[in-house]
Amino acid sequence: MKKIIALAIVALFATGSAFAQQPVKKDTARTEQQQRGHHHGGHGHACGNCPNHGKHHGRHAQQSQQPQVNADGIDMAVVKAFPTVKSVQKGKKMTEVYDSNKNLLGYALYSKPASDGIKGYAGETPVMIALSTKKVILGVYLLQNQETPGFAKRVEDAGFYKNWNGLTVKKALKKEVDAVSGATFTSMAVAKSVRAALETIK
Repeated sequence: MKKIIALAIVALFATGSAFAQQPVKKDTARTEQQQRGHHHGGHGHACGNCPNHGKHHGRHAQQSQQPQVNADGIDMAVVKAFPTVKSVQKGKKMTEVYDSNKNLLGYALYSKPASDGIKGYAGETPVMIALSTKKVILGVYLLQNQETPGFAKRVEDAGFYKNWNGLTVKKALKKEVDAVSGATFTSMAVAKSVRAALETIK
């Protein structure tokens, strides 16, 4: 009888130990998953491992493919850079931007195809660089992309695209920029895309 009681007590402790370890393992697994998700700045899940991954990125891909032109068929990035634009003329290396009186406002320099293959967290980060008539950078604009919107917004909110404003092409190519905390891959991909574009007109 004593042996039976002793065995029962041992079995009870073993069962209790097993249950006590389960939450720890669960917590550890969740923490590791969060770390994988957070390695680029705060994803709530380990992107690519969640069941909604396909839907999640498919929806973003569809949104990024929506028309990005105004009523005159001009790229909205160009419109943002040159509010009075009325027409554009594609050149060999850059696109010339004109107002309604055919006055040259500046140039639009697109990183593609030079930036093809440069990827951030989820995809390529093509940009348009607005230049004055004297080839001074007026602004950098992220174009249609497959990047995770949250990371792209973090880069924009950090003022990252203003890093090159007011610089000549030569100075911009020499400029070193710091990555945006929480969006390292995206910001560095943007910087590489900017450099790739500027290299074509240096």
